[in-house]
Amino acid sequence: MCIPDKEFRERIQRTQAAMAGSGLDAILAFSSESEPALVRYYSDYWPSFETTAVLIPATGKPALLIGPESLVFASARIKIESVIQLMDFRESSQPDYPGSKLPTWEDVFSEYHVTKLGIAGWHMFPHAIYRNLEKAFKGAEIVDADAVVRSVMITKSEAELNCLREAARISEIGLKAILDNIKPGLTEVQVAGLATAAMLNSGAEATGYPVWCCSGPNSRQAISRPTHRPIQTREIIQVCIGAKVAGYSGSIGRPLVLGSCDDKLRRFLEVGHEAEELTISLLRAGTPASEVAKKVHGFIKDRGYGDTILYGPAHGCGQMECEYPFIETSSTFDLVENMTFNVDVFLSNSEMGFRWEDAVIVKSGEAEQLSSLGREVNVIPV
Repeated sequence: MCIPDKEFRERIQRTQAAMAGSGLDAILAFSSESEPALVRYYSDYWPSFETTAVLIPATGKPALLIGPESLVFASARIKIESVIQLMDFRESSQPDYPGSKLPTWEDVFSEYHVTKLGIAGWHMFPHAIYRNLEKAFKGAEIVDADAVVRSVMITKSEAELNCLREAARISEIGLKAILDNIKPGLTEVQVAGLATAAMLNSGAEATGYPVWCCSGPNSRQAISRPTHRPIQTREIIQVCIGAKVAGYSGSIGRPLVLGSCDDKLRRFLEVGHEAEELTISLLRAGTPASEVAKKVHGFIKDRGYGDTILYGPAHGCGQMECEYPFIETSSTFDLVENMTFNVDVFLSNSEMGFRWEDAVIVKSGEAEQLSSLGREVNVIPV
């Protein structure tokens, strides 16, 4: 399962077409080890330790910019011909590499007349590198170019959709490993390990994000990491599981209960489950995104759980498990065929929380659902 080389070239061409009329002479698409999406999208390179960027000129060929240590690694996998090493992309421990003579920003841009430079990955772009760019290009305008790149990435090709389908299939294998083996006394870390091992053994290149299990009071955490807390009966055990395939990340979120489940807890879980099903039913091409969020939030509020809502009921997915755009009551876009979302209903009160999550592909009719295993109130006998 992979993206064909031709598609990487087409992505550059479509981005250059999207730049037309913007006045941009070039875009720097920046990525880090934890947020590799943009650089992997354009080059298939996934940085380790160092940061990186793809330089996309308004016309001509792109270049991959890396740090001092990654040349052999990058050369073994990239889909871009030109690779340039820069000290600015070294690892965060800031080694000096005495004697190294790497190009400067002036060298990199010597063949371009840059008066307006766009940065994609704007909100995570390092301040130190930004300052160096300002010094190298006195008088040049440096602007946020995320909107340009998002216009290219926001709908997915058939190859991308197939990667997401495979990521969802393997994610279900991870969930099944938990459903078949979970028991009281396992720690949250051990539960997460069950899914991680199963997914890696089934063809995932990595997990799509740090897999987690958060139980009892920890279930209130909207973003979490597993701890060594032993899981117990009659409490929410939240598992969030995702496999990464060729750069594309799946995600499945399920609340589990071991033993028995009282009526108050069951009703809370049912409302979240019903809200996820409602969200999926509303995701159709041509529908205003805000309308989806308003209807789902209205449903939750009508059942008395309005104070448990944190954010909208779905967010984009693709190279990252969570990527632009979120579906919120304030959204201003309409859904388009082959946009991909993780329906993500997270509800939390002062005692507990949970997440129901599955990936879907927007179609003109019913959305294509990529996972459904265990999408029910799971009370597991012990």
